[in-house]
Amino acid sequence: MMSGRFKVAIRSLTVFVLSFGFLTALTPAQFVVRIGVIDQADGPSARGAILAAKHINERGGLLGANRTAFELKIVVTPPSNPDIAVANMRQADVIAVLGPGNASQMHALMQPLSSLDIPALTSAPSDSLLLQNAGQNIFRSAAADDVRARALARYLVSNLDLRTVTTIQLDAASTASLIGFATALAELGVGASNLFHGDTQTDFAPIVGQILAEQPDAVSIYGPPLLAAQVYGELRASGYAGLVTYDQATDPGFVSFVSSDLLPGIVSATNWSFSSADELSRQFVLDYVAAFGAVPDGESAASYDAVGLLAAAFQRPGSLADNLRLIDEFAGVQGLLTPASLATGETSSNTAITRLNAFGVANVVARAHGGESVSTAPRAPIFGTPTPAPTATPAGYNLTILSTVQNVRSGPGLSYDVIGQLTSGAQARVRGATTDYAWYVIDFQGQLGWLAAYLVDTFGDRSLVPLIEPPPSSTPPVSPTAASQSEPDIVIVNAFPNRIILDQLALVNVIVENRGLSPAGPFTVATSFQPGSLFAGFNLPGLSAGRRATVQLQQNLTGPTGPQSAIIVADLNQQVYEGPAGEANNQIFVFSYIVDRPIFSSGVRTVTEGTIDLDGAGNHDLTWTGNELVAVNGGGLYHMTEFRALGDVHHDAISPELAAADALNVNSLRNAIVGVITSSGRRGALQVTDISSEGLLAFSYRVYR
Repeated sequence: MMSGRFKVAIRSLTVFVLSFGFLTALTPAQFVVRIGVIDQADGPSARGAILAAKHINERGGLLGANRTAFELKIVVTPPSNPDIAVANMRQADVIAVLGPGNASQMHALMQPLSSLDIPALTSAPSDSLLLQNAGQNIFRSAAADDVRARALARYLVSNLDLRTVTTIQLDAASTASLIGFATALAELGVGASNLFHGDTQTDFAPIVGQILAEQPDAVSIYGPPLLAAQVYGELRASGYAGLVTYDQATDPGFVSFVSSDLLPGIVSATNWSFSSADELSRQFVLDYVAAFGAVPDGESAASYDAVGLLAAAFQRPGSLADNLRLIDEFAGVQGLLTPASLATGETSSNTAITRLNAFGVANVVARAHGGESVSTAPRAPIFGTPTPAPTATPAGYNLTILSTVQNVRSGPGLSYDVIGQLTSGAQARVRGATTDYAWYVIDFQGQLGWLAAYLVDTFGDRSLVPLIEPPPSSTPPVSPTAASQSEPDIVIVNAFPNRIILDQLALVNVIVENRGLSPAGPFTVATSFQPGSLFAGFNLPGLSAGRRATVQLQQNLTGPTGPQSAIIVADLNQQVYEGPAGEANNQIFVFSYIVDRPIFSSGVRTVTEGTIDLDGAGNHDLTWTGNELVAVNGGGLYHMTEFRALGDVHHDAISPELAAADALNVNSLRNAIVGVITSSGRRGALQVTDISSEGLLAFSYRVYR
């Protein structure tokens, strides 16, 4: 029997769930569990977990102890506010959480995560991290600093036969790692002298001089990347030619301050490297690059392995945390994972020893498990790789959905009704297009559906596509019909504001109503905001029949600007039984909004002939001559013909490359949307509202920071 922590609510044979900002209809035999990730949406932990979930679902899903199949969903929330992050995890009813790989962030999250009473796994290697693990539900998904230090020591002594080592300690925080390294060297019969250089000191000459006098076989540097780069550069400039190790050799803060010709040869120890030569690592790299267009790092590999461990533990009856501690000899990307034989909370003792090559790339030169060298022979993949069924190449002109979820509209524009959604990877035959090919038409549920072209990928012969005139107007939106039933009926009525500013706390007010005839007990309202598919939820303690409540979904979004949509779900975890009609309308509310950058200045202006300081920065940006609007002082302007109103414009839509015109004639300005680059380089836009015969120009405007 499954633990009560799993809380998977099964209301019917077909269940709809929220994940990554879109909804997917499940097969009748499959239900849902969620794993949370506290990371940025495009962060390494999030991506590793997403890829692992994809592989698990492709192999039939997550199997419970009673062999029930579940679809695995990943819920991502950023680490910026620990309380909000943990609240989001609680509201999503996740079975486990993958914490950030940053040690300081994880320290801040330890206490809140413990309150969830579910397993939390982090790849942060800090040796002191698990000392706070009072509830014993915190796990580490990558080898600790001490394990890596011991593997490095063994490599230097056993593989390279080095006999004299000097360590340079640049801060107090690296003490634990350095002690582990020195202890391991001593156990191998090699003594290490240590030179301490505080992080407030700037003169490296004394320690460089001492190293030149002693000429050790190797120097091992511990401390912040910038200081490490400085002392390493001075060592090489002074003529030291011995081996140098640094545990953060690929950190951008180190690499960017070291001359490229000095990078080759630096040795480091990490939990995993993309240059690992075994079969599982190679396949992981290929799949990761194909999914995200980027090369995975050690944190991604640890996150991928963590999901694999959770999947294995989920198959056993009893507590998920207890099951994790009992797993032994699990084949992971990092190597063999053996929680059962390690200290409480540890899952991996795998280390990759790397050496920077002539291009500054970290090549794996040795691998270790528990401090002992191991072979890099291929191992069986964790989840296996399914053989895709052959598919015929579609004829004509076709499109593939790129967004997580994309609205299908009744016409070519945001003012037209949303008549449904398609999810990432869905394909359709293009039946027509607008004259500028900005919108495509497909057959959708017995009618014509319109899709924005910039959100799809196309293939085939575009010349076969006819041009279609847009419909004259959109159909008034249809309100959800109240269910005539004795049960509660929870529906989302509205959500606002419809413009969300990036890189600051976003508060979206959601009006939820119980249209049934009975009170509703506790339930969760939730969505995943785009860009980034970042989860946000709110727990309502209940709602009386016929009453409304306003809840706030909060999030801090990052990424590109532009129109987005998300499905706001009432009763996310199906805690309230609403009858067939009530259950059916829990997931029909589409929240459409524009993500934008902060505004520097905005307003309404009426000007006569003369100069205009649009952004208030003290320099003239435009001149109105009565006949022309002229860009001055290095600025530019152009017509934004793709927009009908200033409210539809967003930061990334304003193109500095297109803003090449020096002047726009009065005859082209009436009711025009004009993109502007100010003299200080800021992006802006204005909409001309009136041009009088007396030469007055009236416009509303917006300039971005």
